[in-house]
Amino acid sequence: MTGLIIVGGKVEIKDVKAFIGKLTAIGKECGVTVQAVNADLVAGRGHIEFASDKAVEAFREKRNLARDLGMEIMLYLRGRRQIEKALELGIREGTNNVAIIIVGDEPGCAEDKARAALDRVDEKVVDYDHRKDEALMRLYDITPAEVDIVGKERIPLLVRERSALLEFEK
Repeated sequence: MTGLIIVGGKVEIKDVKAFIGKLTAIGKECGVTVQAVNADLVAGRGHIEFASDKAVEAFREKRNLARDLGMEIMLYLRGRRQIEKALELGIREGTNNVAIIIVGDEPGCAEDKARAALDRVDEKVVDYDHRKDEALMRLYDITPAEVDIVGKERIPLLVRERSALLEFEK
């Protein structure tokens, strides 16, 4: 059974490649996948859990689009087949709200190390709240008409629907 841990927090990134390298080293040391994403562009923990489960399933069933599980998770988070679209969820230089996704048989090995990579642990940055609505609607092509029909509180479900549709695009 594959485990999942999500660590949220804030980090000032001066060198994106160096930060990703640090997370990759943690993953290698612990034998897990460690993927950082912009927490402002995810619709809560449920979104990450759903995308991670789908990515792991795709790898198990040899239906993966990406060579790397971390990128496959990003594809499912974004709900798009194109890696360049998935990279829109990536971290940037400057101050970031980050969700660090740890997937593997023993994700706990990497949890404290991932927390230490952050300037401040703040699990709330991963959670959905209405301040994310505008960015989520723009990124996931959610129309005001869709929101009028289902209600603003259902935006996370509309985002997850985009992730689920990736299965049918394959």
